[in-house]
Amino acid sequence: MHILLPPSEGKSAPVSGPTLDLVSLSYPELTGPREAIARELSAVSARPDSLAILKAGERTLPEVEAQRHLGDLPCAPAYQVYTGVLYEAARLGSDDAVTIFSGLFGATAGTDMIPSYRCSMNVSLPKAGPLKTFWRGQLKDHPVLEAASSGATVDMRSGAYQIWNPPGVWWDVRVRDHTGKVITHMAKHYRGLLTRALLDAKSDEVADVARTLGDVSVEVKGNRHHLTLVPAV
Repeated sequence: MHILLPPSEGKSAPVSGPTLDLVSLSYPELTGPREAIARELSAVSARPDSLAILKAGERTLPEVEAQRHLGDLPCAPAYQVYTGVLYEAARLGSDDAVTIFSGLFGATAGTDMIPSYRCSMNVSLPKAGPLKTFWRGQLKDHPVLEAASSGATVDMRSGAYQIWNPPGVWWDVRVRDHTGKVITHMAKHYRGLLTRALLDAKSDEVADVARTLGDVSVEVKGNRHHLTLVPAV
């Protein structure tokens, strides 16, 4: 089972820990591109128009200012740094194997040591350009990611982070209410619950595991399985 996750906008900034070591992250083939993005992000964060470039609000200014010195920030495992709705529901731990896609690192494991940062995949940096395009090019036909996807892959990512598609059988997840309307606000919560359920079940029977959370329908198009979950009330 290979689970693909987005990062989260909500993060818990580590107060202590080692500093960022890009070479030590999973998928070391991405070290060069990560260095380029980290270097440019630090430079952009020192600019007077940094918030506009990073599409960030005024309340995030302290975070943006801190990442001017990105390489000096303390790090913690990614599964602890990301604190959004999906991660609260998934309750990830050190034994949970997931791949997290992000605008800064491309793809990492949940246990990789990272700092808190502000750089979404929807950002376009002056030199690198749109990060979705940048990372899509770097991850195309990525051999390590493909090897990790030898079994079933479940994609919990939002659209902005779907920059790489597994080569084999894979599932994406949609969440709807009983009327068929797409659930937007709580979709991350249910994707997090399903992530936890799949990790605990250690099963490739994705639809069966999802049925523990509600009603499920599946539409198959080639290798891609569209799973729709209607959560139990």
